[in-house]
Amino acid sequence: MVWLVWMLFGIQVLCSCTAAPPAQGAGAALLSPRCDDAAVEEAADLALRQINADREEGYVLSLYRIVSAREQPQEITGSVFYLILDVVDTECHVVSKKLWKNCNTRPAHSTVYGQCKAIIYINQARNIAHLNTYECTLQPVPRRYIWSICPDCPADDSPDKPEYLQAAAQSLAKFNKESEQTHYFSVLNITRASMQWVIGPAYFVEFLIQETSCSKDDTVADISMCEPLPPEVAKIGFCKGSVVNRGVEQSVTSISCEIYSQQDPATEEENQEAHQTPGKSRQDQQASPSDANPFSPHLEKTVGWVKILPPSDEDITFHSLQESQNEHKDRKPVPPKAVGSAHNRDGEKPQVHKPDLTKPVTGPVILPFPEEPSLSDSCPGEAKQTEGILHPLITRKPTTA
Repeated sequence: MVWLVWMLFGIQVLCSCTAAPPAQGAGAALLSPRCDDAAVEEAADLALRQINADREEGYVLSLYRIVSAREQPQEITGSVFYLILDVVDTECHVVSKKLWKNCNTRPAHSTVYGQCKAIIYINQARNIAHLNTYECTLQPVPRRYIWSICPDCPADDSPDKPEYLQAAAQSLAKFNKESEQTHYFSVLNITRASMQWVIGPAYFVEFLIQETSCSKDDTVADISMCEPLPPEVAKIGFCKGSVVNRGVEQSVTSISCEIYSQQDPATEEENQEAHQTPGKSRQDQQASPSDANPFSPHLEKTVGWVKILPPSDEDITFHSLQESQNEHKDRKPVPPKAVGSAHNRDGEKPQVHKPDLTKPVTGPVILPFPEEPSLSDSCPGEAKQTEGILHPLITRKPTTA
């Protein structure tokens, strides 16, 4: 009789355990939302905006398509999205602070394309859209594809060569002479260079310029001797110029520059929009997420990097790009779960933050980036553009041995 009572008691305990609701939060399974879902598209848009805003070098990246999206609903409110995005660079330098949707993509022969992994926490109820980490690997379009569509197009080259430094200085001299700026500008650094043979070698340069202390009311023989203005007041510019050599004669064929103030109202407005939460208008957000909410102390600083691989004649697929994301910029290996950082938003020495599942429930739970991509049949999503050589190059599936 006693044995029968204990058996019945054991059956009741077993039934109560199997009927318990599944755990949520850190142990909850990741969802696979559709790549064309409105919430996923907004998360991708916000993630890419904040990636561009976090960077200090390079060109604004534009979204080509959403490859994968995993969602982790939180015990509190909101969700963490783990995104894989195909991206291409644009003609806008990141110093412009322009939104990627407002930038023109480059011609196919000069495009740098790649893939970004991003973890972003979005909480509409608390007015938060916070980029936790990102890692992007980019690659110039292989030369053989360029030669197949445009054998005479300018070929990208090392911007450190003397001829490009000279071309930038000559182009800037023409801008300094013709512009209505009150001070002279000097070359800060060359960001891109290419050469094409016309009637002689033609050099094309893209470069950053900085405002100096030399007034245009004075005659200055050597701009390089002018001291730059303090960073808090100096204007920064981005220029595109070209110089053609005709025998012993050199002439500037084009020069155009955009000048940006450190306190440009348009830049501040775009920065605020870059951190907008989906579903919230600019009028609904009176302050940035970090300043307006007591939830923000539990959000770690954005940590991430962008790596550009050297030009190659090989077929580069995103499979090989993903493998290179396990290397840091200096090509030294980093732990697969720890993302190295080129910088953080406050200019402090970056630190690698490992997921800590013991955090209080007031903060989001951030898991390591999932190895398994989205299970949704809608992923990868539709490409934003399908013309030219980029589409088959970017969407090519990895070859199997």
